[in-house]
Amino acid sequence: MKKIFKNKMLKAFALGLILIIPQVAKASGEFDSQKEAYMYGAGLNQNQIQEVKNKLGLSDDINKSSVNGDDCQKYLGYKTEDYNMISSVSVKKLPKGSGIKVEILTPENITSITQSQYTNAAITSGITDAEIKVASPTKVTGESALVGVYKAIEMYGEKVNTQSTQTAQEELGTLKKISEENENKESFDKDKLDQAVAEVKQNLKDYKDKNGQTADSEQIQIFIKDALNNVNMGDILSNNNIQILVNYFEKYQESPAIDSKAVEDNLKKFAGTLTEKGKKFYEDNKEDIDKVGNDIKESGLWDKIVQFFKDLFASFTNSNDDSSNN
Repeated sequence: MKKIFKNKMLKAFALGLILIIPQVAKASGEFDSQKEAYMYGAGLNQNQIQEVKNKLGLSDDINKSSVNGDDCQKYLGYKTEDYNMISSVSVKKLPKGSGIKVEILTPENITSITQSQYTNAAITSGITDAEIKVASPTKVTGESALVGVYKAIEMYGEKVNTQSTQTAQEELGTLKKISEENENKESFDKDKLDQAVAEVKQNLKDYKDKNGQTADSEQIQIFIKDALNNVNMGDILSNNNIQILVNYFEKYQESPAIDSKAVEDNLKKFAGTLTEKGKKFYEDNKEDIDKVGNDIKESGLWDKIVQFFKDLFASFTNSNDDSSNN
């Protein structure tokens, strides 16, 4: 009798494990890691959900979840109504070492955030090895798409540091403000600004590794100006713009991103990608670029420019000679 009772208890225990194990597995991550995730804004209606899904090129065999105002509060640090959550994303986990790859499939509808800014923000937040595609059915800033990225990563079972995601959001706000203030300047380039930001982040990491402490505001400003000079934007931003960047990078140094090896590796990959884009632009437009250079030389304009500076230098020399004689 005792043996029968014991067998029944063992069977009940085994049945309990069978029921519990799937729940534990689900709790650690509700998404199938082998499948792409579709994270759509809660502000979309059913027709728009399908429309955006088609724009993202997704099949029906995917992970799927909405992103709402509570998610925005959790990851970005501010609350908004669900109807404001419009921009959506697909997220696909990539093999280790792949880095972050971002593509905006509806650039006409994402008004504030560039591809490079999405990449920079994802790197700052600590996300690694993911392919992110962004789309929206209407014109929006594009911020809720990032919320979708963060939520998807957690639903894949990975930890997302909300301090880092909120730092990334502050970065976007900073770059958005600077971009809006300089949008009418012909020589201002959002992508070049993004490149400079990535360079400053790497310099701040190297500085801390070398000195054992974070950089002060004066050193940060030096890094910013050097990075802007390196992308030919040294005389574009105002002193106020520079100070806004200094303020942001002071906070960036307080986030986990500054010490993260994954962030450092992805910044290097990102910088390499930007360099390759520059090379590709030249290669794709080499004939036109070279033709402009040749036209300048053949027209004699180049010789006139050189002669202009020679004459200018001579006038300064003569002026100095005259003043010394007096």
